[in-house]
Amino acid sequence: MTLDECFKNNYLVKIKIEPEKVKALLTQAHHFLERAKGNLELEYFDVVFLLAYNSMFSAGRALLFSKGLKERNHFCLIAFLKKECTGTDLERFVNILDNYRRTRQLVQYSGIISSEDEALESVRDCEKFLDLVEKKLKKDLK
Repeated sequence: MTLDECFKNNYLVKIKIEPEKVKALLTQAHHFLERAKGNLELEYFDVVFLLAYNSMFSAGRALLFSKGLKERNHFCLIAFLKKECTGTDLERFVNILDNYRRTRQLVQYSGIISSEDEALESVRDCEKFLDLVEKKLKKDLK
């Protein structure tokens, strides 16, 4: 599916930009990240991975909402972010998010279990992505 098809099929729709919703998504992203870290201690590595992905996804949604868009499809959110973040510090992490999207499907729907290393890496990537998103949004939403 292309980005144009995402818009055509209403998987990406225009909305009013509401800074409070952007902030709420960042709060949610931090919440998921903290829960992921808590599950590391319990050695629930698949749960850690899923929560780290949800955190990154929420941060990505915050970027999307800041542009006056809402997603109805994980793929389309990432397709938009790939275009939006090309040539920026975020580009690498959007590609990681896309890889995690595919892995999340395996974990959530096929019962694949994440390793400790995968869980730790997802948390580190999530922290970096969330930091970069917040810096971008502070600049963009002035």
